[in-house]
Amino acid sequence: MSNSIFQQLDFNDFAKDSKEIDIDIFDIEKHGIIEVYENEGYPALFLKEVESFDLQTLKLIAEIQHACWNFQKVLFLYVYTKTEIRIYNCSVKPFVLDKNIADLKLKSQLQELQLFCCEETDEVKLKTLNTLFSRIAIDTGFIWSAIEAKEIKDKLNLQNRVDKYLIKSLINVSRKLEKEGLKDKDIIHKLVMRSLFLLYLEDKGATTKPFYATFLDHADSYFKVLENIEATYNLFQRLSNDFNGSLFTITQEERNLVKLNHLELIKKCFINGCENDEQITFFEGWRLFDFSIIRIELLSEIYENFLSELDEKNKKDSGTFYTPPSLVELILNEKLPIQNDKTNYNIKTLDPSCGSGIFLVQSFKRLVKRYENKCQKKLTDFDILVKILKDNIFGIEIEGKSIKVAAFSLYLALLDNLDPKTGWWNGNIKFPYLINDPEDSTLNEQGYNLFKRDTISDFEISELQNFQLVVGNPPFGTKKLLPSIINYCKKQNFAQEMVLPFMHKATLLAPKGEIALIFNTKVLTNTRGTYQNFRKWLLTYNYVEKIYNFSILRDIPKEFGGQLFGSAKTPICIVFYQKENPENPKDTITYYAPKTYIKNDVLEGIVIDSSDVKHLPRNDCEKKDSKIWKIAMWGNYFDFELIEKIESKYNSLEEYFETNKNEWIKGSGLHSPSKEQIEENKFFTPIEYIETGLIDKYYTSKNALVPNSKIYRPTNELLYKSPFLIIKEGQKDKEYCSSIIDFDCYHMAYSIVNSDIQILKVLSSFINSVFSNYYLSLSSASWGIERERVQSNEMLQLPSVIENIEAKNIIKLSSKVDEIISIKKSNKVSQDISHLEKEIDQIIFNDILKLTEDEQIIIKDTLDYSLDLFENKEKSKAVLPVNKIGIYINRLTKELNDWLDDVDLKASATIYDINRNCPLYLVKISFGNEEKPVFESKEDIYKELKILDEKLWEEEAQNLYFRKKLNYYDGDHVYIIKPNQRRFWSQTAAMEDCKSLLVEIANGNG
Repeated sequence: MSNSIFQQLDFNDFAKDSKEIDIDIFDIEKHGIIEVYENEGYPALFLKEVESFDLQTLKLIAEIQHACWNFQKVLFLYVYTKTEIRIYNCSVKPFVLDKNIADLKLKSQLQELQLFCCEETDEVKLKTLNTLFSRIAIDTGFIWSAIEAKEIKDKLNLQNRVDKYLIKSLINVSRKLEKEGLKDKDIIHKLVMRSLFLLYLEDKGATTKPFYATFLDHADSYFKVLENIEATYNLFQRLSNDFNGSLFTITQEERNLVKLNHLELIKKCFINGCENDEQITFFEGWRLFDFSIIRIELLSEIYENFLSELDEKNKKDSGTFYTPPSLVELILNEKLPIQNDKTNYNIKTLDPSCGSGIFLVQSFKRLVKRYENKCQKKLTDFDILVKILKDNIFGIEIEGKSIKVAAFSLYLALLDNLDPKTGWWNGNIKFPYLINDPEDSTLNEQGYNLFKRDTISDFEISELQNFQLVVGNPPFGTKKLLPSIINYCKKQNFAQEMVLPFMHKATLLAPKGEIALIFNTKVLTNTRGTYQNFRKWLLTYNYVEKIYNFSILRDIPKEFGGQLFGSAKTPICIVFYQKENPENPKDTITYYAPKTYIKNDVLEGIVIDSSDVKHLPRNDCEKKDSKIWKIAMWGNYFDFELIEKIESKYNSLEEYFETNKNEWIKGSGLHSPSKEQIEENKFFTPIEYIETGLIDKYYTSKNALVPNSKIYRPTNELLYKSPFLIIKEGQKDKEYCSSIIDFDCYHMAYSIVNSDIQILKVLSSFINSVFSNYYLSLSSASWGIERERVQSNEMLQLPSVIENIEAKNIIKLSSKVDEIISIKKSNKVSQDISHLEKEIDQIIFNDILKLTEDEQIIIKDTLDYSLDLFENKEKSKAVLPVNKIGIYINRLTKELNDWLDDVDLKASATIYDINRNCPLYLVKISFGNEEKPVFESKEDIYKELKILDEKLWEEEAQNLYFRKKLNYYDGDHVYIIKPNQRRFWSQTAAMEDCKSLLVEIANGNG
């Protein structure tokens, strides 16, 4: 790597030969040396140096891109000469590379895969190249947030990656099979999954031409065998015998129903994908999907997605969602790391709801890797592999089809290590029986690793005891619960929630082991009722090490990869815990809660970003009604302290209304009648009602009334007698909404009735205020997690500022509301009330809540950055480049110098001229005997960052650009480095940074 155009990108000293890091997807003789640039062991991009971009090289690039697409983990392929670089898209479906392809067609199709190209003479493009594709840009994921990268980001189209495209193809071919007369979904499922597994065997070298020829003369592949029905089913029968049943069990009915046209569709799908009704042309020697490259763990993802699409209702009712490989990898990186010093390969592991086996397959592969670490050689001994599997890998699953896929996936994982891999069909090896299902008569022998059982039922099975590790993704939801779940939750006094018994029983299955389970976030944030009982058990009677909250990833736009669980918008967390305390328990729980789905890297999967890690005091977490989990999602510990302070001063509105129930009436508006009420004629039909969508902040006029023809259940008529206040569950223009009603009317919102209209106006101004927006967004159990609304009962958790409120403040607030109502009743074209709303907010902040200036800054920053980021996503001002560093610098130096006042030490700041396209921002704090004015350095920021990166690499073997957030100490100076986004450089951020700097200095880290 010696050429100048490539040198500018700064990869030279960091890229390695792909063979060095176990990426074995390229043919060295055919493709030559291909290098990879990686971060923290994850590949980030591939690099290939060529002499020129002639036709032979272009064909080579097409082949390499094809391999990269099947590999899936990398987005970019850089191909360069001494004077030119071309960057190709590895997420786009490859084109058919026919050996007789015309030159112009080859160039044209390869052009479609090209994201960017640049020659050394093009200065404008060189600037873009360095901005978007240099090492610092790749390490910081700048492409996801850069305005300049929109066109490139749109081209990436992550929905066409191999996993998504394969699933889409399988679903399409299933629908075509139905159209062509194959109506039995179970047969379709078996045909597709058998083909998938057979192609894995073929591409991994576990089947050969002589093997296929035993079923059909001259057959040299599975696709050739598919040309004959009898040969195909003889092949299936052979695999049923050799793989202990699995998915290959065949019925006579299936043999009678499946025709040649059905097998032809299967063949077409696996050769070139399956899109709608397009005509497919076959080209000899070319196939879209390469299962020698596609990772085995994708089998589970493909199977679960495929099955849920075919039978969506059943999957939804069961509460099961496929586990993305990225989550499996994250959990096992924590619990079964495979660095060279990890050599313990005997760890008895259980997945209590194993599904199609993704956790089990990955756990097994990691234990094998640990064995290899210990023995310093590749493990190919079948007997040892089987022993590791049978001694350590266990699963429980209630669904029979899934457990068969799990068994076959484990067989494939066994085969993956063998050399040669053909021993299974020539009689040299025999796969172990794994499945234990007393109700399955097709099993010749019961195994003792994969148990078809209800995990929550009472069972006494010696193999299912004393696990060292429990991992998995149990089902969650509150509907259609099994009797065992209902009874277990009742017995423990837990909420009726599917996942809770799994989390509880895990401690019985692993009383001295470690546990890492996925669960739905509501369990963590719902502070009411029987959810509290579960949290008290989890956090008080167990040792919780860390919790990852991935709720923000529930609804990712497709151009950013799509939501975590496919079509299911389920907010999830992962908890790492154990029954017994470790030797050195910590007084904090690590909590990771990303505030945005916008990635700070280009790596496949989930990478923990240090800027989103918090260490929460264990004592605060253990309070069963604590709101710390929700507050820490969007805010920081300053927010938690502020909300705790306010809650200590005030009762909630709910408590206040209950104490004064003779003066207040509250309740929900109109509801549809039940079936019984309709049968008993207990309903009525209002003439008109207020349309909920027309409710306006502060005041709603009669113009919001609409005619009604629907029937409703009997209701408390006092809820609709004016004056009263109504509250919407949803938000109006992303703000909470309450409104004064001064006429009698029906509605479907929430009513609060009191004879004193002035106090109602005060309450309305408070609910509509900036403070309530802040408070409810941080404390509501559902807002920002399951939905963007606050339920009425959560509105009543607001502090009751109307209790003991001073008369002068009633007058101040109600008069402001009167002014707003007057404007709304007027016929003026402009009805701007923003100035009055600001005055109301100041009255609430200063005169009622009596907040300090710092507390008001905390509220403003949380609303302007964290909550704005949630509401406006990639368009939020929170992710815009820093434009005013002064507020951060002034606050930080002031806070530091206030603390250092007792010692002969002062902090001064240096700032840099940082381009908006630089992904990182840097300030320098220097300590001396006097405070100096802010110094504006003229140093080249990229050069400065590169020097710091080299120092960090020498000292700690860490990548500064990838780490992104760092306090780097150099003598009397500390460099504060964070992403170039405004949310990291606010006044509140300065207050946080001051605390961390002082702790580091006190601990001698500075």
